Amino acid sequence: MTKEYCILQPELSSLKTNQEDISSWLTIQDKDFYDAQIAQDKGYYIRYEDVETVKPNSHSSFISRVITLSNPDLINLIENAQFDVGEDEVLYIHTLTVVRDGQVIDKINDIDINVLNYMCDENQTEVNTDKLVVVQISDLQLNDIFIIETTVERKYEESNIRNKYFRWMYTIPDSYWAYGKYRYELKNETEQNLSANFQYFRDEVGGILEKDKVIIEKNQSYTIEEDYYVGDEPKEFEIAPFIDFMTEKTYPEITKEISDVYQTFYQVNLVSFAEDLVIELNMLSSLDHKIKYAIDFVQKEVFNEPETNNFEPQSAEITYKTKRGDSRAKTVLLKVILDYLGIDSQLVFVNFDQDLFIPVYGPSPSTFKQAILKATLDNQDYFIDVTMSHDEGFLANRDQKSFIYYLEIKAGIDIQKRQPLENKIFSVEEVFSCDVKENVAQITLEKKLRGGIANKARAMFESWSDENIINNYNFAIYACMFLYENYEQDKIDEYFSNTSIQIVEDNKELNELSLVYKATILNPYEIIDGKRYLHYWDWNNFIDDEAAEHFHKDIPYWVDRNSIKTEIHLTIDMPINQYKQVTRQECDIKSKYVNYCVTKKVKEYGASCYIENSPYYNLAISGEDLEEYIKVNKQIHDDNWGISIGILE
Repeated sequence: MTKEYCILQPELSSLKTNQEDISSWLTIQDKDFYDAQIAQDKGYYIRYEDVETVKPNSHSSFISRVITLSNPDLINLIENAQFDVGEDEVLYIHTLTVVRDGQVIDKINDIDINVLNYMCDENQTEVNTDKLVVVQISDLQLNDIFIIETTVERKYEESNIRNKYFRWMYTIPDSYWAYGKYRYELKNETEQNLSANFQYFRDEVGGILEKDKVIIEKNQSYTIEEDYYVGDEPKEFEIAPFIDFMTEKTYPEITKEISDVYQTFYQVNLVSFAEDLVIELNMLSSLDHKIKYAIDFVQKEVFNEPETNNFEPQSAEITYKTKRGDSRAKTVLLKVILDYLGIDSQLVFVNFDQDLFIPVYGPSPSTFKQAILKATLDNQDYFIDVTMSHDEGFLANRDQKSFIYYLEIKAGIDIQKRQPLENKIFSVEEVFSCDVKENVAQITLEKKLRGGIANKARAMFESWSDENIINNYNFAIYACMFLYENYEQDKIDEYFSNTSIQIVEDNKELNELSLVYKATILNPYEIIDGKRYLHYWDWNNFIDDEAAEHFHKDIPYWVDRNSIKTEIHLTIDMPINQYKQVTRQECDIKSKYVNYCVTKKVKEYGASCYIENSPYYNLAISGEDLEEYIKVNKQIHDDNWGISIGILE
């Protein structure tokens, strides 16, 4: 039977939508307030009411809206009203009414309802099973009063984590909307206390207030009521105020309860349900190869399913037999396999998209959207995202996704924080050679890519055409050699010829990919005041210029850059000026978050430049740390970039 995502339910229309109630509201509303808001082209609610009711195994959102259709944009918005409806949700429509010339006109039977699937990007890894319900309403006119009442009901299985740990976020309305009457209520009908946590509320000068949380006991409510109310004006570079409602728990209490449940899913005999996998593992020669085989199997052979939010994960046996599961199920399976291999590991919860906000939010497992596995080998922790499908290498060589905060599902553990990371081996090693004879340059760029960079390069070679990849590299060389000073980008093909790119080695055990790009370039020099100069400098590799443009008051700046080692060799068929500063300039910059070193070798017919850039990554900085980081990047940009040689004409 096909699930119904939208159901008409007029019998539950509230008494506030009848003729008498609407007539009284039209009589008592403040005309001066209304006129002032309409004059500013604001959307105007005569009345807005939102009632959130939390019960065991369910959560319903009843919303009653009485809107004045004061401009054509609002009519267009209402005529095709859209509702996001999740897999475990049903939208009930109680009231669809228009008040025209003081008379109530029922429209609930004069609508078309379409339920649409979300269109996902082809590169999107997360499966979205939500629906988009579009309610088309005809014959709406300017200055109509439109009344709509709906309930979104969410019913959860007993095992759903939201039954035990409720979480809901209330956001302050923005300044586009004005309200004659505004009411928000959250009713607690669960068996546990809920807490209201106030975030980013500010004083008169913009400072964030430390407001005490409010406890909402069983059968109590938290209510916000305002008359003649205008939403908050959004402030640039500030987070809007919100209230985080959740079950009153601490993280040590949460991890104790969840870990007790998860432990039962680890106590299984792998041989009893995955004998063929065990045979394959036992045939491998080393522990590194066995771990790699286990991770590859779970990442590549087990299909990713949508996240279920179940309190209890799917068992490793079911995941193995069906070859499908969400991140929790796949992580449990991988842990069971690594347990068999004697590798210490723990399941952890993360939220890649909202990582920096995790310490701001109150304690709740619902803050986290995904499970990954923390495995420890030779006293080193590695984090494995089981939903990745393009990762390669031994454990130490695989992609380590960036995040700072995580919740380890181990009894009594609080939120944990990763320290800034620094690669022990360069993520990128490259050698650029440019040999110019009679105004024609022969270019070779050799690259060795590691870890996540190697994964991305493989994916590019699999999905892009050779022509597109070469064009991408052509433009990179064009920019690094400052050739944009000579001609526009659309003329690259007139100057570049004999271009090629190929993978010369792909070591999937060390997760290293080596490639070579070649090209012939006419007129490679930049001409300044009649003199010729040859340059090379990959700005994107070494300068984080976005840091200086980060002005957000509430969000720290995120640093996630690669460590790079570069050799640049420029040779020409004429003597060069060996004493220009841009040719000889060297440096050895050591700072808190970036170590950057440049050395040079200058000869009569050319020069070589050697750059090592080792930034910390997985890093969030603000204040004085950000100022110092910006200062170092400016120093590199102003005085210590790549190399330029000038011809002695």
